[in-house]
Amino acid sequence: MKSSTESFVTHDVDQVCVQSLLEALRQVSDHRCKRGRRYEAATVLTVMVLAKMAGEHTWSGIAQWVQLRLGWLQETVGLSKAPCANSYRYICEHIDAVELNAKVAMFLGEGKEEAVELECATADYRKAEAAEMRHLACDGKELRGSHRLVEGQDQAAQQVFGIYNVSAGFMEALVPIAGKGYEPAAFRQWLTGQTLQGTLITADALHTQTVVCREIRRRDGDYLLIAKRNQPSLYKDIRFLFSQPADYWFPERQAQSVEKGHGRHEIRSIRVSSELNNYLGDRWPDVQQVFQIERHIIRRGKPTYEVVCGITSLPKEVASAEQLLHWVRQHWQIENRNHWRRDTTLGEDRTQTASQQAALVIAALNNAILALLDRAGVHNLRRAMRTFAAYPEQALALIRSSP
Repeated sequence: MKSSTESFVTHDVDQVCVQSLLEALRQVSDHRCKRGRRYEAATVLTVMVLAKMAGEHTWSGIAQWVQLRLGWLQETVGLSKAPCANSYRYICEHIDAVELNAKVAMFLGEGKEEAVELECATADYRKAEAAEMRHLACDGKELRGSHRLVEGQDQAAQQVFGIYNVSAGFMEALVPIAGKGYEPAAFRQWLTGQTLQGTLITADALHTQTVVCREIRRRDGDYLLIAKRNQPSLYKDIRFLFSQPADYWFPERQAQSVEKGHGRHEIRSIRVSSELNNYLGDRWPDVQQVFQIERHIIRRGKPTYEVVCGITSLPKEVASAEQLLHWVRQHWQIENRNHWRRDTTLGEDRTQTASQQAALVIAALNNAILALLDRAGVHNLRRAMRTFAAYPEQALALIRSSP
């Protein structure tokens, strides 16, 4: 976010412009009984987004924020009355969070997917520049605020699997997980029916499985997966290949990056080879390169050393060593740009609710907020939220903006 708040100031906020996000939210199914619907679900979700952008994360806090600005909200978004805290919870319990996240993702990505499809229709996507590929980072998360004791029984926190579009900066899909140990099944469920042409899928070692690689390739996508000791043979083979320096008989490609900041000095070195393709090809579909990344990190004067191995279906003509190193680093945007900010800044884990469905809806709304602010070029999220608390019309200006 820029140092001046003037870039967010808007004096002409009309209801017609607000309809852009409202129309996207109105496409989400409302599963409440038609009898007694006092508030439109899309309008309530919109004011919840505004309140959360102003720093409110509890049901009571959102309700009071709306009550204090009811006159302004009546004029801008058409809210008739101020709902009580239980009304917000009740409405969220009857909203399909998966569908909500999908509709918001379509709204945020409008115009971007068409460009990708046009390019794929006119040329072989594997010959396109690697930087133009759609990068989807996949990882699971626990919604800790939904962990409760219900009637003397321990209700486990809701697990959710996220698919984050690193290229466009928003959460593309949100998949509920049945419980601990079911994350791989949720990932495979999401892959079914997907069209992944021109898409790179990255995931941690939990999902480095033959069935995952086969499914991604079947959907015309590419994979870049981390190999750890949960795949002992693969891990051992890669480590053995890179246990000796490169020579004429075993050529490889190398790259390095250096980063400094926040009391941390990190040097990442990658070694990439195609020499194991035939050896691994029977088990790992279409494997084209294996790699090993060495991380030398100094945190507050204390050195650490880490080694990361992995495989990818991208050939060296498409993905250079530098590009692979970049993609591995970019994968963690799902954690740094989404999961971490949802918890620490938007207070997702502190939003206590016994309803796991409501917790999923809150997660979907938080995804929308982060994507909106990233698209607007906001770098300091807390500073922006303080500005929105004082000038809510600026938050509304972001919500009404077109993709």
